[in-house]
Amino acid sequence: MAEITRKHTWYEDLFGLLTGVLLISCGIGFMDAGGLLTGGTVGLAQLISKGTNFSLSLVYILISFPFFLLAIIKKGVSFATKSFLNILAVSYLVSFFPHALTIKVTNQTAAAVIANTLAGMGVLAIFRHNSSLAGLQVIALLGQEKLKIQAGYIQAATDVSILLIGLVSYSAISTVNSLLGVFVFNGILAINHRPDLYRGRSA
Repeated sequence: MAEITRKHTWYEDLFGLLTGVLLISCGIGFMDAGGLLTGGTVGLAQLISKGTNFSLSLVYILISFPFFLLAIIKKGVSFATKSFLNILAVSYLVSFFPHALTIKVTNQTAAAVIANTLAGMGVLAIFRHNSSLAGLQVIALLGQEKLKIQAGYIQAATDVSILLIGLVSYSAISTVNSLLGVFVFNGILAINHRPDLYRGRSA
């Protein structure tokens, strides 16, 4: 007999998404304080922000918009709407945190592991509630669904590419530590976000 699973309720979705957004924002805060580059859309936004002096939050929203449209077409309005709200929430929290918290990093390697563990668990939470941060995560999720390649592996490939581009703006040591963080981040997704293991569903 096939296993019957229920969908997450709206309040489970809300709590899961808020938890994920907070963890991701804290992770980005650690990365920023440690001079680390991350992958995905946030990493692209970091590179553009560093090169143009535009705010990270603004660049992140602008880059995410085309992927938001793709999410509507391929994943549906519910997924896209929640993803868009995630983007706005993360952008706000990232810009708000410097006014509320001071993070002092004395060990960049430790910061890379902590930051990407927080961010990885945050992204895992929003993935499991039929949502994302849009951007390249939409590509990773579509690849998992259509090509049967785990989202974490697809995300890792795009993240490494972004880090290689980042060598232009970041030191070799920072890039190595950032690469360590990418492996931590995508390892969390590859091990935990597997449709053959997780049965939770969301509307």
